[in-house]
Amino acid sequence: MKFAAVFGFDKSKLNWPLGLTVAIAIFIPLVVLALVGQDIYWLSVSFGVLFVGLGDPGGRLVTRAAYTAVFGMIGAVVTAWGIAVGDAGWTLVTLSTVVITLATGLVIRFGVRRFVTGSLLTAWFLIAISLPPGFGAAGITLNPWLQALAWLAGAASWFVLSSIVSVARRRDRAPLVAELPTDTKRSTLTKPVVIYAVLRTLAVSGAVAVTFGFQLPYADWMPLAAQVAMKPNAEQSKLAATQRVVGTVLGAVIAVVFLLTVDQTYVLAGAMVVLALVGGAFRTANYAIYTAGIAGTALIALDIADPTNLSNEGLRILFTLIGVSIAIAVMALAGALTRRRAGSHAAINGGTPAE
Repeated sequence: MKFAAVFGFDKSKLNWPLGLTVAIAIFIPLVVLALVGQDIYWLSVSFGVLFVGLGDPGGRLVTRAAYTAVFGMIGAVVTAWGIAVGDAGWTLVTLSTVVITLATGLVIRFGVRRFVTGSLLTAWFLIAISLPPGFGAAGITLNPWLQALAWLAGAASWFVLSSIVSVARRRDRAPLVAELPTDTKRSTLTKPVVIYAVLRTLAVSGAVAVTFGFQLPYADWMPLAAQVAMKPNAEQSKLAATQRVVGTVLGAVIAVVFLLTVDQTYVLAGAMVVLALVGGAFRTANYAIYTAGIAGTALIALDIADPTNLSNEGLRILFTLIGVSIAIAVMALAGALTRRRAGSHAAINGGTPAE
């Protein structure tokens, strides 16, 4: 696939105001928490802002308030559980991943918009379970309930700031994710949809089991890379799938460069703010650049407390590539099963798949 197809974008689709809104909503809690000496909560706050913002359906204030309340509360539960089981052993972590990944894959039954927001919660859970071991290595213990409260504070921060922007612009705010469907109609869970959801669950959960079961250093990048690189459903286009894979690898490279060259936590936090800004601004312009920005933000977050040397950064890249390879293998297997199923139906009907 050509470079221009993967990275080309229409300048008119760049949305810097929304990118700046995301960046400011992440930056303000960083400053406030640093001033009061509570920056241990910043990651939960910042991802509360980021993921609530990414799933924001836009529209009227009442609609957005209801979304923020529901998504915020579910995210808080995911936060508390992820932080709690992160140190509880690989069995509970893996089982929890199975339940959350499968549930967010099958929630498409209740509408595409809920499916998209569910995928965001899966990504956050994979980050949350990786935080206790990372901070524990630095001698820091995370409180699950206080981290959940921090997530809620992030959700509220996004709602307040984005609402101020909407009022200032005198119009309802458009969703950050332009193609985020408003469709909440129930749909039938077809066999290909269920198969893909199960394969996706097995892939991500298997990566988590290996990471936590063998206590591999820096392998927490593997399940997150697999989840980000893997297209969320079997119907996503080949171009979008390619952009997800390329964007994930690029985001990992960017994260490694920062972790390798910077050992100041606040500078790394600043890099996360900038990457989130880029992700927000390019979401409607180019899927690969958007994915790179969000993946870079998430991967730096996993190891912001532990920037290390060249050999360790090599391990992070290695596990990222393994995670991406898992994603590619699952997508290829799902595609093959779909084609085989289509071929079987065509044969039964006396035709060919092309017909």
